[in-house]
Amino acid sequence: MKLGIKRIGVVVATASLALSGVATIAATGASAAKKPVHHVKLKTYEIGYQGPLSGGNAATGLYEKYGAQLAVKQWDANKKRKFNIKLVPGDDQGDPTIAPTVATGFVLNQNIYAIVGPAFSGATVASLPIYGANHVAMVSPSATRVSITTKDPTASPEGPLNTFHNFFRVVANDGVQGPADGTYLQKKFGTGKILVISDTSTYGAGLASQVAAAVTAAGGSLANGGATLSLPYSNACTAGGTGTSDAVTASLTGVSAVFYSGYYCDFAQVVDNLVGTQHFAGAIMSGDGSDEPQFITTLSNPADGNGVLLTCACSNSQSATWTTQYTAVAHEAPGPYSAESFDAANLVMAAMAKVKGTMTRTKVLAQIKTITYKGITKTIKFTASGDVKGTAIFVNKVESGKIVQLGLE
Repeated sequence: MKLGIKRIGVVVATASLALSGVATIAATGASAAKKPVHHVKLKTYEIGYQGPLSGGNAATGLYEKYGAQLAVKQWDANKKRKFNIKLVPGDDQGDPTIAPTVATGFVLNQNIYAIVGPAFSGATVASLPIYGANHVAMVSPSATRVSITTKDPTASPEGPLNTFHNFFRVVANDGVQGPADGTYLQKKFGTGKILVISDTSTYGAGLASQVAAAVTAAGGSLANGGATLSLPYSNACTAGGTGTSDAVTASLTGVSAVFYSGYYCDFAQVVDNLVGTQHFAGAIMSGDGSDEPQFITTLSNPADGNGVLLTCACSNSQSATWTTQYTAVAHEAPGPYSAESFDAANLVMAAMAKVKGTMTRTKVLAQIKTITYKGITKTIKFTASGDVKGTAIFVNKVESGKIVQLGLE
């Protein structure tokens, strides 16, 4: 409303005019003081998280979901932000048969511009065509199968499967982890044969082939007639008889080390059999799918896990401040890939902030392809295939019921 002097007559005394001017200024100032401040309402965009939030391997997905949730919480608390973010969780149970349904639901939500995940390789492969055809970027904290991004003659299909160039991962793939694991086992424990076990999942089969090839290349010999022993995984950790398989028992003669390629849920059953039943005294190792505190609590006797080696392209060592922040959100301490998921979510939001004009999935995807993001785990930049630059693999050991990081392989 515009304020001014109300004119009653044509002639106005000078003094009166002066006083009126003072009154007008005062009135205008008072009005300005009372005028409400109108804040610009920020738009809210959404990003999805896809991973196992229920089922036998839910711990991995929950660790990652909370990492992404912390990133979004901090983003929305930043006063300099240009938009708000909402995280939408999708539970694929790590199951390739469920993953397409989750992916389809996310694609149909036009306000979702990118995905953190999927967590597991099998779910990733099953979701790729859906997200790819709709230009939705996938930034996974933990899907490591080689053939997703590059050709892998030891896998079927050998890939690369990332034909839409919309998949990225913030950790090294199994082509880095597998050879490092196999070489480490042979050098440290290759006094006898090495038994390689695969859970036959998309992730497990790919990693197992890489480990087996590395053992042989390092001069070692494989048990089970030189072949990988297949023990089909059981997502609920109940069916399948993984832990008590007669095939494991029959393959232990002359074995000095066992490598299990799969997830922590079934790995606990395998260790129950090896240590608790067979009293196997050799080395036992598994990869990042088993690098999980619940591996220990899932054992029939948690003490049987002591000495087990677990490797991961992730680092379990983060700052006390970040750990406190994560714990406040998750109500539990961070686990494997919590920090990688935090970085993945922040990278996606940083890429979205670089978009000019109208936000679109295609523009977000283009920014992710070229972004360099300094995270808490590493500085992240992607190759043309979608892999992260860098090859760090950490080896951990279960000691007194806890997973302790020993260092780089």
